[in-house]
Amino acid sequence: MRIRILAFLIAHAAAMLASAANAQENDLSAHARAIFDHSRASVAQIRVLLGRSNSHTSTGSGFVAGSHGVMVTNYHVVADKALEPETYRLEYVLPDGRRGPLRILAIDVVHDLAVVQSDIADAPPLKFRDAALSKGDRAFSIGYPLGQGITVTEGTYNGRSEDQYYEHFHFTGAVNPGMSGGPALDANGRVYGVNVASRRDGQLVSLMVPAKYARQLLDTAAKTEHTEADFRTLVGAQLLAHGQSLMQAVLKGRMAVEKFDEFTLPGKTGELMQCSASTNRETDKAYTIDSYGCHLPSSLYIDPRLQTGTVAFRHNVLRSVKLGTLRFASLQESRFDPRASGYDRKHHTRWACHDSVVALKGTRGKLVICSRAYKRFTGLYDVFARLATVDSSKRALHSSLNMQGVPFEAAMSFARRYIESIEWNR
Repeated sequence: MRIRILAFLIAHAAAMLASAANAQENDLSAHARAIFDHSRASVAQIRVLLGRSNSHTSTGSGFVAGSHGVMVTNYHVVADKALEPETYRLEYVLPDGRRGPLRILAIDVVHDLAVVQSDIADAPPLKFRDAALSKGDRAFSIGYPLGQGITVTEGTYNGRSEDQYYEHFHFTGAVNPGMSGGPALDANGRVYGVNVASRRDGQLVSLMVPAKYARQLLDTAAKTEHTEADFRTLVGAQLLAHGQSLMQAVLKGRMAVEKFDEFTLPGKTGELMQCSASTNRETDKAYTIDSYGCHLPSSLYIDPRLQTGTVAFRHNVLRSVKLGTLRFASLQESRFDPRASGYDRKHHTRWACHDSVVALKGTRGKLVICSRAYKRFTGLYDVFARLATVDSSKRALHSSLNMQGVPFEAAMSFARRYIESIEWNR
């Protein structure tokens, strides 16, 4: 009798759990449908068209956020048009098939945002959220992923991303290519962010630009009027300001150093710099290599061939286990390539390089420094430095520093401090 009662209770509990799960699933589905129905008429696909053709080179998303058809999207969605207005044009396509031209009103390269003007007269602007969300709150993303038509995805808001130089929100949900520039919505259909990117090295780790930056850009667009020819200059000015801010941050205070084996080396500078170490030690190898590297996650998208505005460096400590003097010298030579790689004639001048032997603390080193200017953005440079110690047949340090999209003098100042901080404690 007791066994029958227990079996009945278990079956009843299982049925209640299944019923609750079905109710929750139906509730979630109904909520997503409500958000979709509320927002779909105000979310458009944005196409970048080549010349007078109807063939698009790329697509993204955007949403009506102001009166008279003013829309918000990502800068990277409209970057080609902003930089080469004579080559590209923009159009929107609504879910009901209507389409029309777009005109750029304002851009914010740093936060990857743009405001564009459409001729949409009947789509209601989506409303922005004023209060902050809390971790775990339900959230939604709408856009046009991979040619699949307008799509809604559901997930959770998880606060500020902890590995971005500029403020982004972490959305645990799918944001696929083509959804960039679409709205990130709370459970009431209010905009709390703008779709911008997803991490390809994980699952459902997506990033949103906070809505406050979109609202600021809408205010800028309402107060300022630009011609098509102005935007390339504006991109350059914003990049220069970013590069100056970046170098001020890394030059602020004393050079941070890290103990790495018997070396003192440039280390993590500021809370947002990301660093990691690795080693290559195998019992059958005649040498070992230990590595330590840092970078700022501050690179900005400019166009499909250029991302810039960052500082990164890497140290490799080479040790001979079974190599003689000549073989160790050969190993060093094979790993020390003084040539700066990468040349894009559209964006850069050719590299100009200088090499010398420099005195370091406790050793000497061969130093190569290269620089190149940006053709379209006055005042911006890439600076590359590579250093290798030269006075030991058993151990060596190879160190490289790479600065992209920064002012030349500030980059050289940081390179000097970088080199001066290297010390061999033997």
